[in-house]
Amino acid sequence: MEPPVLLRLIEETTLSTWLRESESPFVFYLVLLCHTFGLALLIGANGLLDLRLIGFLREIPVAPLRRLFRLMWLGLGVNLVTGVLLLISYPTKSLTNPVFYAKLTAIACAVRVLTKLHAVFADTSATDADLIARGATLARWSLGLWIATITGGRLLAYTYKYILYPS
Repeated sequence: MEPPVLLRLIEETTLSTWLRESESPFVFYLVLLCHTFGLALLIGANGLLDLRLIGFLREIPVAPLRRLFRLMWLGLGVNLVTGVLLLISYPTKSLTNPVFYAKLTAIACAVRVLTKLHAVFADTSATDADLIARGATLARWSLGLWIATITGGRLLAYTYKYILYPS
């Protein structure tokens, strides 16, 4: 079964062709680099928060970690923009791969958990013990979902059937 013709139409757009075929390293590889930086902001800050909530890094007070949410949302924004650009570069490669949909599902669930964690930390009168009690389960889910997301992203490079629409 061949992929839908819509994928060919996306691949033939000027933007898709430019992203994929430009000789400049400041096009596709810059998008990929920015995607990695966004991931570092999002997952790095989120990982620190999650690990603290589940009992690691006990010497770090929990309440001041609420400032990390700005970095997490910034990283998510960067990844949304660059992720769409990467998708436009190779729509057939992603949109015909079930791993891509598993990754999107993990992202959606992880963002939902992040939103719930942010709501827990919105209570500025909560003590560290309150934040840990209310956030530890969410933190476990968060770690697992972001690990699944990263794993899915890495698997995309090796599990595709079509890289471009078959001609």
